[in-house]
Parts: sequence; C-alpha cells; structure tokens
Amino acid sequence: MLHNPPTEAKGFTRWWWYGAAVTKEEVRRELTFMQEAGLGGVEIQITYPLQEDSEAQGIKNRAYYSPEFMDILDYTLTTAEQLGLFVDITLCSGWPFGGPFVPFDMAPEILIPYQIDLIGPSEFAQDFTTILPGEPIKAVMGKFENGALLPDTLRDITEHLGTTWLHGWQWGHCMNKVMIPEGHWKIYVFITNMYKQQVGIPAPGMEGYAIDHCRKDVSDFYFAQLGEPLLERLGHGRIRAFFCDSIELGGNNWTSILPAEFAARRGYELTPFMPALWGNIGEITADIRYDYYKTFSELTIDNFFRNFTDWSHARGVKTRIQAHGTWGDILQAYAAADYPEGETFGANDKYEVNTVHRRLASSAGHVYGRSVITNETFTWLRSPRFMETLEMMKAAVDAVFLDGINQIVNHGYSYSPESAGKPGWAFYASSFISHNNTWWEYYPILSSYIHTVSAFLQAGESYAEVGIYLPQADIWSAMPLAELHMAMKLEEHIGKPLVNAVQKSGYYFDFLNDEAVTQLSRATASGLELGASRYKVMILPYVTRLPLDTADKLLEYVSAGGTLIAVDERPRSAPGYKDREANNRRLGEVLDDLFDREDGVWKTVGNGKTIVIEHEDQLVARLNEAEAPDVEIESIGEASGLNQAAQSIGYVHRVQKDGHVYFLANVSEEERQARIRFKFGGRSATVLDPMTRNTLRRIQLSQESGTASLELAFEPFQSLLVVFDEASAEAEANGVQDNGELPQARQVASSLDISDRWTLRISEAGFEQALDRLQTWEQFAEVQYYCGSALYEKKVTIPVLLPGQRVWLQLEDVREVAEVFVNGRSAGVLWKAPRRLDVTDRLAEGENELSIKVTNVWINHMLDPALQEPKPSSPLSENWPYFTEKIKQIRDRRLYAHKERQQVQAPLPSGLSGQATLEIVSPE
Repeated sequence: MLHNPPTEAKGFTRWWWYGAAVTKEEVRRELTFMQEAGLGGVEIQITYPLQEDSEAQGIKNRAYYSPEFMDILDYTLTTAEQLGLFVDITLCSGWPFGGPFVPFDMAPEILIPYQIDLIGPSEFAQDFTTILPGEPIKAVMGKFENGALLPDTLRDITEHLGTTWLHGWQWGHCMNKVMIPEGHWKIYVFITNMYKQQVGIPAPGMEGYAIDHCRKDVSDFYFAQLGEPLLERLGHGRIRAFFCDSIELGGNNWTSILPAEFAARRGYELTPFMPALWGNIGEITADIRYDYYKTFSELTIDNFFRNFTDWSHARGVKTRIQAHGTWGDILQAYAAADYPEGETFGANDKYEVNTVHRRLASSAGHVYGRSVITNETFTWLRSPRFMETLEMMKAAVDAVFLDGINQIVNHGYSYSPESAGKPGWAFYASSFISHNNTWWEYYPILSSYIHTVSAFLQAGESYAEVGIYLPQADIWSAMPLAELHMAMKLEEHIGKPLVNAVQKSGYYFDFLNDEAVTQLSRATASGLELGASRYKVMILPYVTRLPLDTADKLLEYVSAGGTLIAVDERPRSAPGYKDREANNRRLGEVLDDLFDREDGVWKTVGNGKTIVIEHEDQLVARLNEAEAPDVEIESIGEASGLNQAAQSIGYVHRVQKDGHVYFLANVSEEERQARIRFKFGGRSATVLDPMTRNTLRRIQLSQESGTASLELAFEPFQSLLVVFDEASAEAEANGVQDNGELPQARQVASSLDISDRWTLRISEAGFEQALDRLQTWEQFAEVQYYCGSALYEKKVTIPVLLPGQRVWLQLEDVREVAEVFVNGRSAGVLWKAPRRLDVTDRLAEGENELSIKVTNVWINHMLDPALQEPKPSSPLSENWPYFTEKIKQIRDRRLYAHKERQQVQAPLPSGLSGQATLEIVSPE
C-alpha cells in the first residue's frame, strides 16, 4: 500500500463552473492538469456567472439544463472517464437545494410568534391585515401569572382565525371575537413568514426558492425535477455521487406537516402547548421543546437525508452529504450518506478537535460503518485570499486527518478560460488550488502525500476506547423556536477545552448519539462494542436530560465492565412530555443504581464503575484512573511538565487485519522529540514516511507485553505511520533494525556560509540584480508586485569529502517554495519547514553552479495599483439576458481584490533572505 496506494484514496476537488461558461477544449485541458497533479476526481458546482457573453473572448454562458449545457456535461463525463477521474455533481446550483421550479408552498417555512396581552373580562378581535407579515396558522390563549403561562389554562383558538376580503378578493387575515375571562391573559398568534429563503449564488436561471427539507413530497418533487432529467440525458452509471452542500437554511423552524406528524409520533397535540416554543409555560416547557425538535429531526432525517440516498441508490448513484447546519440528530444526518462529509474553513492549520464541522462527521462514519469520510478542505484557509502556501495546506490536511477524516476534497479549483489570464477567475471563499497558481507545479508533492495517508486511513477500521455522549436532548429542550444549528450548539454545550483535553491526553474518541448507545452497540466486558472500537469509557458532558432507554443501556454497559464519567452533575430528568412523571421516576431509579450520591467518588456497579466530577479540569485524571491512554506522548528534552509534544502531535488509530496502524502528525513549526507509548503493539514496528513513501525504521519489540514504546523525532509539520504486526523484524531483509530509541544526532563537521554574492534573475519581468546578501525581491520597485518564479544563482566550491560525509543545504527564510538545482540538475524542493536538503549526490568536488528557483504567492499581484478591473460600458448587455450591473456586482463582491487591498497594506516578502549554509555532516 505504501508504494501503490489504491486510486480510490486520491484526493479530489470541487470545480466551479461560473455560469457554465465552459468550453470542451478548456474542460479537457483542466481535467488533464488535475489528473497529472494526482487528483482522483472532481465535484462540479455550477454557480454564478463572472462575465457576460463575449465572442471575442470565447465566453458563452449556458442556460442550466439547456441542450448545450447537457452536451458539455456529457463531454466532461466522457473526458474524465478517459483520464481515469470520477465525477460527482452537486444536485443544485448553489446551496441549499432549490431552484426556479420550486413553488412557494414547498419552500422552507419560518414560524414567528406574536403575543398579545389582554386583561379580562373582555372581548378581543383584530384585523391583522398589513400588521403581521405572513399567514396566521395557529392561535393559543392562556392565563399568565408570576411570569409564566399556566399550562392548565392553555387552549387552541385557531378556529377564531379568519380571512379579510376586499371587493371579493382575499386581502388579509384577522382574528374573530374571542371572550377573555377575568385576569391577565396572553394570546399567541403563530404566523408563517411571507418571505422565504432563496438559493444562494446560483447560475443564471436557477434563482428560486430553497426546498422544505422535512417533507418527502417536496424532496421527491425536487429530485424528479432536477435529478431525473440529468440522468435521462447523461445516462446511468456515469456520475459517482450526488453532493449535498451544508444545510444553510436561515431561520427555518417549521414545516406544514409538523402538527399532524407530531401528534402521530409523540402521542398528543402540539397546538395547545405551542407557547412553550417561545415563552415559559412552567416545568413542562423543556419537555414540549424537546418533543417539537425531536419530531422536526425525525422528519428531516427520514424525508430528506435518507430519502436523498434511497432515491440516488435506486438510480445507481452514491451520495455525499454535509449535514452541519441541520437541527436534527447530527450523526444520523451525516450517516444517511455513503460519504459523510465534514468541512474546514478558516485558519485551521493547527492541531485541535473541530467538533462542528469534522469530528461529528467522522464519528458518524465510524459509528454507522461508513468506510470513507470526506472533508471540504482549505475553505478560507487564509483571509484575504491568495496567501495560502503548500506548507499551510499540509498542516491543514494533517489536522483534518487527526479528526478521523480519510479523504480530502480541495476547496478548490476554479474553471478559468485562458482569455482571463493569470490568476484568472477565483472563488471568493476558496484557497486557490488550480493550474493558475504560482506553485501549482509543486502541488503533486502534497497530492501524493494526501493519497498515501488516505489509503492507510481507509484500510481497516477506526479504533477508539472513549465515547463522548452527545447531549442533544439538552439542546432541544433548551432552545426556543429558532433556526437551530445542532453542531454549533453541541460544541458550545460540551466546550472545546473538554474535547481537546481528552484528545491530547492520548484518548481518541468518537461522539455517540442515543441510537449508537441503544441500538447499534453491544455492551460487553471489553466495553461498548461498535465496529472495531471498544468504548471502555463513556463521558456524559454536562448532561442534564437523558432518555430513559439510553440510561437503561448505560446501566447495562457499566454492569458489564464499562466506566461512566459524568461531568458537572448526573442527569436529572428524562426528556419528553408524555409519561414524563413515570419516566422521571424510573430514570431516578436507574441513576441511583449508576451513581454515588457523593460527587468525586467512584462507585462500583457490577463489573464497572461510575463517577460524577464537579469540573472538567478533573476529567483527564479520572480518565487515567479508569483506563490507560491508547497513545501516550511525552516530550524528550523539555522542561518538566511542559510536554509540548502532546500539544502538537496527534494520532489516529486504525485496526487492520494484520495489526495496528497509527498515523502521527506534528502540526507545528517546531521540531519535536517524543517518547510514544502505544497500548497495542506487536512483535515488530515499522516506521514509514508517507511523504517520501520510504521505510525509516524497522524495530524489534519485546514480547513481554502487547504494548510498545518508541522514541520518535518529528521535523516541523512532519507526519509518520507506525505499523505494528506479528512478523519479526529480524526476519525482514529490508529496513533498518533498531530497539526503538532515537539515533544519535548528526555530527556537523564543518559549515560554509553562502549567504553573500548572489545574482537574482526574473526573466519574466526582464529583471536582474546583483545581491551582496540574500534579499527578497519585493524590495525592488521594478518587481515589488511580481508573482511567479525567480532564480537566485551563484557558484560554490566544495572541498574533498571524507567517506560517508553528506552535504546539506540549509535556507533560513524561503517565501514560499524553493527548488534547488545543482549543476543544472534538480536536487529537490523545499516547500515546508525545515528548509533543509541533502544535495550531496548533485555536487562535484571543486566549483559548482547553485541555482534556486523560488516561487511566491499571488497576493502581491493583487495589490498592484496598476491592476485594471474592467467595468461595463453600458447598463444593458446585448449579449447577456441581464443588466450588466448584476455582473458588475458579482465581480466586485467575488472576483476583484478589494478585500486583499484593504487587509494587506504592503507587498509581502518574496524570495530568499537570511542565512544560507552548506553543512558537511559526518556519518553517525
């Protein structure tokens, strides 16, 4: 696998088609670039146009699903197949799902509560015309005392809602006369907003309403309108997967079928209790809210997420789904897909758990048996754009891998006609990963690395010994009528410090929902078994509401031998209104069986134990008491107590047929030396470098225990694969055998400072400059905004080398990629720290020509005052079915470099600076 990873494990890319203004020639050219760079496929996203039609420039925007559109898509599928690339398609233009054919009554609904205070005895009637911006659908009244509505007084008065008429036309809405008894009363009128969400940034002609994600009739209608014609025109079996982007349904909190479905699923009528969705109706408020959101969740899981995959499978297509943004059971939503997909945006090139967009997606994959978990990667890796480097991207990829993801989707690649020049068209929220980037020729290095690591992480099964229970019942019970983003609320409730403390203490974990605990897993003496994982410890993070069936399963789990740790307090109540008193009594009995009344004291329950800790600061210590870490990382050579290695080196554990595989990554610009103790070892360990695909060490291990302890050195941003198996290292002919300890540091015999007397050449700009010392080129007025590659050249004299000596080139500051040529031959590429390269095999004794090709990033070009941004000459285009102002607005917001110029005030360093040395290293 190291040298021949399967093709399916390659990374792929989102590919934006702006207004579908693509040509067959350019499609083939760009697909070829991608294939040569090591990508495995594309996801086509057709979005807003960037330019009006221009015959001179070869720009022709195509109407969505027109014959010309289908023709170019058919050609793309054929070309991709010829190149060995797969194609995924977003089943929408923009996001969320929707389009011009979606009628108003199938769009997402927003329920808005209005309250009216009244003093009785009295009568109340009201014409709501022009007062309420929508259609009143429900009305409830109740008596108000001491800051709460009295639940026993609530009654449905929807029958009093009526219609107002103007000259025989329906004009508005009203409430007909209602008798108000004595005292302070409130009337709640619930309206569905007249303004509904539109699809974001669509292609021309695809503007329209988003769909209601809770109704199967709506989903079926949408798939029939958009999916069926696509497959009929293009043929079955040619599209790998349909993609659903993140669920960004602003304000959506209602669906017309909810009242009937609520009654059927929850066993009582919602309407009389609807004021609880916004206000306070006493102690049952949280139970009503829980039932409302649980119903809302079930409707979207069944009628959209699972229906999407069922519909696709019936037509031979798989699905990829980004579920974040939904209000539903987040693991169920992700797991509805063949490929659950996370997302990363912002400066996420650091080691930390990303609950919202990654760990929930990977947990869903692990829990529900999805072998491939993808991730939209590099979105807004840097803001402003055009500043991302391959080094940043490598760190970001490793952070994604450490969260359990095992396939990378670049965000991404912009289709850009040659007439647009360079950098050409670029997406507003993306890292710029295409043939038009300055460093594209070096991207295959990173692409190959992604391929290798993904292959290892897709083999076997994920392994974890800690499960963190998702307090979704707490979220649903606490939330008023709102647009609920479950993933964000879970991270807020659990807290980033807690999950990072668990992870960085050597305990890889999965999030578990109620279904995973109660239906998918099996409680045994070795833990809660789910796939390869054995969840020996379960954590309840700030859980106050626990479903009764989940509590029963946890009691079974602990009795069989598991450990249960409740943070802050033990749960207090069972969620839900029906049978609430009986359920709470039964839950209290289960919790009494589970937990000691005194916090901080271990209680033995059957073969297991439980504890309630007052604060999460105690969590790691209690974890250590319960179970040894899967991987324990300890710094070597650091001051006592710092253990910086554990803060920057993370791990992923996979169980394969022949043994255990660990991926370890140092997501840091600092070198780290660490002693790493693995709970699961073997007779031997092989240390692999996934970047070079080389075997670094072959280690014979003690057979006295199944554990293993290795000393490993990590360069900045370096990652390693450690493979344990039962084969003896002594039986292996290849690889270096050792005892697991770090080899001695290399011995530098002498060092040559070569920082002076260089020539800087930028042939593309007609620039040449003699340098007394290494100097970056933006300091010269002629090329301060130049972006591309430059050559730093000089001659160096190498003395006679002793047998075994090696010569290393060390560069102090490289902005951003340096390819080193010695005597006209490439010696290697320096694109991440440490900027150090063995150049021995390219050197000759005596005088040598040293040339360093340095490539910067595009940001300086975007700052150039001479950069022209064309404006339309007329408000109306003869070649475009829109006013030109629309194109201008899109280009101003999403293409031009206004933000770059606002945020970056001066050109950034480009090229080489600082010290350059040649170190002559003696053999160890």
